[in-house]
Amino acid sequence: MSHRVARGSTGPGAGARAARAAAFSLGLLVAVATSGCGLKFWGSHPADVTTRPAKAKAHTAKAEKAPKATDHGEPDNLAEARTRVASFPDDPYWHFRLGQFYAAADSNAEAEAAYRSALARDAQYAPAMAALSKLYYQTGRHEEAVRMLEPVRSNPATFTEDSRAALLAGMALHLDALGRPDLAEATVPRSEGDLKHTGPAMVYVGLRGDRPDSVADLARATLREDSHSAVNLNNYGITRLRAADPKAARKAFHDAIERDPSLPGPYYNLAILEKFYFVDDEAAAGWFRDYWKRSHDDPDSLRAVFESKPVAQKGEGR
Repeated sequence: MSHRVARGSTGPGAGARAARAAAFSLGLLVAVATSGCGLKFWGSHPADVTTRPAKAKAHTAKAEKAPKATDHGEPDNLAEARTRVASFPDDPYWHFRLGQFYAAADSNAEAEAAYRSALARDAQYAPAMAALSKLYYQTGRHEEAVRMLEPVRSNPATFTEDSRAALLAGMALHLDALGRPDLAEATVPRSEGDLKHTGPAMVYVGLRGDRPDSVADLARATLREDSHSAVNLNNYGITRLRAADPKAARKAFHDAIERDPSLPGPYYNLAILEKFYFVDDEAAAGWFRDYWKRSHDDPDSLRAVFESKPVAQKGEGR
């Protein structure tokens, strides 16, 4: 998914190039599918209580009293997950794990029901809230997500610092999707917390806000936390282009494509970069063709630019 991000350039020679590209902006690949609304879930099993909040620990203690509650370890399939739920109906963890199995099978309705069952047993069970937040984002149900996540903002003491940061980062993404970048920026957690899980959303909202240059260091730190993320590479590339370093931006976009060729954003960004910074119309048109095979979202109307000067088809390999 691409979104408009205002762009500026500074440094020697940048003024002329920026003037030629004044009407254009960079597509920004939203990160929610992997981590934007996500959360590092506590442990792999109810027996691991080292970092779970007090209420979750209470559920765990109750489950551990039952005979052979944890002897079977994590479920390997959907049927085993259902068995855990039947054996320990009051523990939100197993309902949440059942939801994960349904989500992996693209059974969204069943996954949502399982996550809701987890929250019915513990209204502040953050893994289920994060999973629902992600599901709601993927299905465009942003208002529902904001309502569900409001207690994180209004009653923060009931959540651990890391879970609060991750959930607020997800809430900021939903607010941005609702056309309220002002509220999104105000909601972004001030504590960076676990950057691997909160950083992509924080960078995204920052780039969409009134002070996009302020997230350059955060984008770099987020990329250090997860250097294999195509999303992080794409967003870091945007910050490098804003800093008038088109060569570093080009490398970041290329690396993003190498990590995940299916992500459309880096192709779009390279089309703009090659045309307006390196003035290579043929390369730019090629990148745009590659982008068009993956997405028809065209926030800068680049298709009209390249259709006005067609380039002979070449293979996708670069």
